[in-house]
Amino acid sequence: MKKRTVGILLGMTLAALSLMGCSGNAATEAANESAEIEKEGNGEDEETEKTEVQEESPESETDSTETEEEEPAVKVGILLPDENEGTWAMDGQNLKECLEADGYEAELVYAQGDSQKQASQILDMAALDIPALIIAPVDEYGLTEALEETKEKNIYVFSFDKLIRDSDGVNYYAAFSGRSAGKAAAEAIVKEQDLEKAREEQKSRTIEFLMGSQDDIQSLFFYNGVMEILQPYLDDGTLACASARTSFEDTGILRFSRSTAEREIKKILEEFYQDTEGPDIICTGFDMAACAAADGLEEKGIFPSGENWPVITGFGCQTEGVMDIAEGRILCSIFMDRHILAEECVKMVDTYLKGENPEVNNYEEYDNGKKIIGTYLCDVQVIDSGNYEMLIDKGYYKEEELNREAFPVMEEPERTL
Repeated sequence: MKKRTVGILLGMTLAALSLMGCSGNAATEAANESAEIEKEGNGEDEETEKTEVQEESPESETDSTETEEEEPAVKVGILLPDENEGTWAMDGQNLKECLEADGYEAELVYAQGDSQKQASQILDMAALDIPALIIAPVDEYGLTEALEETKEKNIYVFSFDKLIRDSDGVNYYAAFSGRSAGKAAAEAIVKEQDLEKAREEQKSRTIEFLMGSQDDIQSLFFYNGVMEILQPYLDDGTLACASARTSFEDTGILRFSRSTAEREIKKILEEFYQDTEGPDIICTGFDMAACAAADGLEEKGIFPSGENWPVITGFGCQTEGVMDIAEGRILCSIFMDRHILAEECVKMVDTYLKGENPEVNNYEEYDNGKKIIGTYLCDVQVIDSGNYEMLIDKGYYKEEELNREAFPVMEEPERTL
């Protein structure tokens, strides 16, 4: 009641001032006076209102601190051949880091070189309805049945580095360009041997080939890239192959076996070259073949310090290959930056999971026996004695790891590239 009386008096005062056309000062005085009246009117009713406000405030504070639960991150499966093999261990770490940086949860497993175990791992992830899988196969031909399950559940499969064969459950492929790598190696040979000048002068250079495994699709592309550059020189006689082994079938080294490569080069040197002679060029499809060729030449009595040492090229920048480059035994190798490969593969996965089509730059060449697979090919780089230290700068090797005297080289496990 007291508040109501105060309100009526205030209304009458303001109305009177308005009718009288009061000045600003008068209005201010009236407002101040009404404020004083309000203060005087504080009593039981005001205390009740304060209590009500105090009772409500804890609830409002609770409302302001409440937050919605965050949805769990989407899980992506990574299935790689063997964690004990250095390259795959690096790939697993790279892929996991890239996925987590994009906000995904990475489920990383290794098959320890067992194709059946890898197929079982795929089925386990399919049972969890993981929406996308990144797979580097132990056996390119061993996952057909397992991928029927992923296709049925509309789980997208991204083949990584090695192409999964005989399955229409593969959606995309991320790899390096084998053809570009072969062309790069061949162009290094053309430059080092100055084949254009030799052609003009009608001179000939001898060449032998030790290519990659015949059952590896990237090895075939590497061979095709080499021949795209070198075949014209073979055709006009600027290059001559004494063994006449120039086809992929004849020059391929099954399973990338170093011992097989060493046996083949010794046989070629014995059958087609004199005691103190060797070819001018040995073009190989993997570093261990290049190292085997260098060893075979030295056993024959031909050394890097001599005039008869040939141009030898490799592919893969494996430890011993890089050491041989630093020591002048091998001219060059082809480097594939696997950090970039992981980044590009994860970019494809991320694009798909966001409802868009991943970028591909090759939709013609990679047929896995069931269909053409949309592919993103990463660039390669030639590594020679002038730039091999960049591999140390990029973290692929520590400086002491390339010191042959401090760390004697053990034969590396054979693997596909």
